[in-house]
Amino acid sequence: MNRSLLSHCLAVVMAAGLLSAPARAGWQDMLKGVLGGDEDQGQDAARDAPAATATETAAMPDAQTMTRGVLEALQVGVQRAIATLGQEGGYLRDEQVRIPMPQELRTAESVLRRLGQDRYADEFIQSMNRAAEQAVPQTREIFIDTIKGLSVSDARDIVQGEPDAATQYFREHSSDRLSSVIRPIVAENMDRVGVTSRYKQLVSRAGIMDSFMNRDSLDLDAYVTDRTLDGLFLKLAEEEQKIREQPAARTTELLKGVFGYFDR
Repeated sequence: MNRSLLSHCLAVVMAAGLLSAPARAGWQDMLKGVLGGDEDQGQDAARDAPAATATETAAMPDAQTMTRGVLEALQVGVQRAIATLGQEGGYLRDEQVRIPMPQELRTAESVLRRLGQDRYADEFIQSMNRAAEQAVPQTREIFIDTIKGLSVSDARDIVQGEPDAATQYFREHSSDRLSSVIRPIVAENMDRVGVTSRYKQLVSRAGIMDSFMNRDSLDLDAYVTDRTLDGLFLKLAEEEQKIREQPAARTTELLKGVFGYFDR
């Protein structure tokens, strides 16, 4: 039943506006209005859409409201994921997304910890996670742009798909852009929080083990960027599922009105 909330939502919208060719055009126009296009056009399309039955109109939100609810659910999920990870400790204190020591440096880390020099390894790990926390808020506009680019077919697939269907869509359609935007920010923040200096410190402290490390194959900027995005998509999937399944996660009146209707 929980998973069916979004599916019911889409089914009603489609019934109100997708049963005929003129209705399909009305849906497209209405969606454009909702996404920031011509507001009057969206309102006209919603007004001109085929009427639902008396029973339906007496209780359920109209088609435009439901459409706005689907889009707002996506935006709310993005904002929550970014807010969670973008705060101090958002990555570092969460085992699910915490950025660990790169594989190429695990041997050096092991040596340092056996020698009681945990501090150097811990400081390096902390600096990588701090860089991620400072970079992730910059991704918001990319996600919002991706949401605005959703087609009717995309929206249908998301609503009828898996609990993380929207997250999968974001990963497919925005990963490259996110990576290109985040990487220079990560690099800048890594310099600011001292990742490079701590990396050199860690390697020098590892002493003789330095000769066994494949440092040439390690691209720290790429490593932290990839881990930053992995954590972001993981949290986004969690937030998406909450909105689909948990009434308490619907924190706006629009979300309560749209998704709450199907809890009855």
